Amino acid sequence: MDDKKIFGFEVGATKLIALVGDIKGNVYLKEYTKTSNKRSNLLLDQIEYFYKKFSEKFKPDYISVTFPAAIDKSGNIMHAPNLQGWNHKNLIRELRKRFKEKIFVDNDAKAQALAERLYGAGKYYSDFIYFTIGTGIGGAIFINGKLYRGYNGFAGEFGHMVIEENGPKCGCGRYGCLEAVASGRAIAKNAMMNLTKESILNKENKKRIEGKEVFDALKKNDAYAKIIIDKAVEDIAVGIANIINIVDPEAIIIGGGLTKNGAYFINAIKKRVPIELAYYNREVKIIKAKNDTVEKAPLAVVAYYK
Repeated sequence: MDDKKIFGFEVGATKLIALVGDIKGNVYLKEYTKTSNKRSNLLLDQIEYFYKKFSEKFKPDYISVTFPAAIDKSGNIMHAPNLQGWNHKNLIRELRKRFKEKIFVDNDAKAQALAERLYGAGKYYSDFIYFTIGTGIGGAIFINGKLYRGYNGFAGEFGHMVIEENGPKCGCGRYGCLEAVASGRAIAKNAMMNLTKESILNKENKKRIEGKEVFDALKKNDAYAKIIIDKAVEDIAVGIANIINIVDPEAIIIGGGLTKNGAYFINAIKKRVPIELAYYNREVKIIKAKNDTVEKAPLAVVAYYK
């Protein structure tokens, strides 16, 4: 039945979204909190806390968890670069120790792509790329209306293509990956490393800068912040151009936390991608994902696979 309730948990490196909804994409409850990522059990405790809280009003039929890691078809986590203690664990097995309902798990970016396909702009395209830029960078590929997972289920790890030879070390172990040079975490790190005295970011005398603060400085016409973000835009555009040349999609749908920081970022990417495609430039729509669609990712996983 379409009205069966889903307790969904979208786990991010820094934020956890907990919600109650159904496979049609209706959301009845939604809460946000910081992710407890110091130990794996703390994160499971968070999920259980919201499960008990939501159970006071709703009876769950499914548990759905989306996770920022490479996860195979059986729920095994190959590598979780932004969450401690989860490498080589089976997420489904860990959840079954606590919950009796049918459990669905998926990589967060693939789940968000499913949400776009079922509830958002992806409804209008058979061949599209979902590209997410937040603390990390990930994505998913839709071909002929179906999610392409690859042989092991790891297809779409766009953040781990090397963009900068001998660049900074990435959480995956390689050097110069797109995630290591242009994610939210990388933008914050780059801003801190080369901080100029004239920048607004320097005047607050902080020992640590968050990615959002760099975008906030850009909105105040901070020239240094613009340099940092423009470099990230160039690297992302190179990555997207590479993907376009390999997959030849109808559209690129861009989501993730960095897209919430104003129009400049997305517009700059749109302008830069044709430059990077050079003589191979073609008609590819670049679309910003809607936040409320992306947050329905755990519902979309159940709707797509049940």
